[in-house]
Amino acid sequence: MLRILLFLIAFTSLVFSLVAVLDYWGYEEKAHDIATLMQETVTTTALEQRIEAAIQKDAPSEARMYLGVAERFNYPVNEAAYLSRIAALETPWHNTRRNVTAFAGGFMGGQGGGSTAGMAGAITADFTVVGDVRDLHEQYGKYAAGESVNELIVGLAGIGVGLTAATVASSGALAPAKTGTSALKAAMRAGKITPAFQRVLLRQSSAVFDYSAFLKAARADSSVAALRRAAVNAYQPRAFKALSQTTERVNNIRKSTSMADTVELLRYVENTDDLRRVERLSQTYGAQTRGILHLLGRSAIGTLRVLRHATEFIVAIASAAFSLLATLLSMSAWIRKKPAKA
Repeated sequence: MLRILLFLIAFTSLVFSLVAVLDYWGYEEKAHDIATLMQETVTTTALEQRIEAAIQKDAPSEARMYLGVAERFNYPVNEAAYLSRIAALETPWHNTRRNVTAFAGGFMGGQGGGSTAGMAGAITADFTVVGDVRDLHEQYGKYAAGESVNELIVGLAGIGVGLTAATVASSGALAPAKTGTSALKAAMRAGKITPAFQRVLLRQSSAVFDYSAFLKAARADSSVAALRRAAVNAYQPRAFKALSQTTERVNNIRKSTSMADTVELLRYVENTDDLRRVERLSQTYGAQTRGILHLLGRSAIGTLRVLRHATEFIVAIASAAFSLLATLLSMSAWIRKKPAKA
């Protein structure tokens, strides 16, 4: 009787120990320390080269951004040596010429050219439906000519048309989703979206935009007005949930940085986890996020997997091992001492 009682106690302890192991078996992501990464991998010379390159390509805001990164992480950059040269690029004439040219290019071409004014032009075009319909017309022209069609651009442009109508109807409530969608499309046109993330976006957008229905309607009438109607009819808002989470994160990055920076930052995204990490990084470093990612690459959004309850987990493992041993010993003693049958 005593052996049976010891076995039951040991076995019960084993069960509770295993349950505790499962309870404490869980990891959390811990972001790398950016300051440490910067000091370990980025030199003052590398930062100075970035500042110089920005000045040479007539990008004063980018040069100032790198100066801000240098100050934030205590790099001994000779700021005074660059500020006068940067100021020379920011005269009223230079700013007006640069911004007007970039805005027009963004409005007409939809890429933005990596500048705030250019992206403002691209987004303005999309919010007036001009940009989305332009992209649909361009892609349908390729389809009609037997050329390769970018289904992701078609999907995002079609969704953009549907969202524009829905944004007006909702008094602007869907504007963040529309902005996020336009940023994704601009990044796609600029070649900034990785193949892996393209597959994610294509899967999400395909659920929202009926590509086949759009093409069928477009074959009957490919005028600009007809393409717009076909896109609205192919848009399926009830399936927007997955894509809406993506566009919300993209728009959050845009709010922390800028539209131009957001398009550039998407080049580091392979999946939705990466997008979440870039969003978190941008909420900490704001307008300097672009510079940090350019300098550190994907290591800036890398994470370490750390046990949430490391001490408790180790204690639970030890308890489970002890209970298992006690169970096996008590079971062995019980079986060995059982009287033989007559």
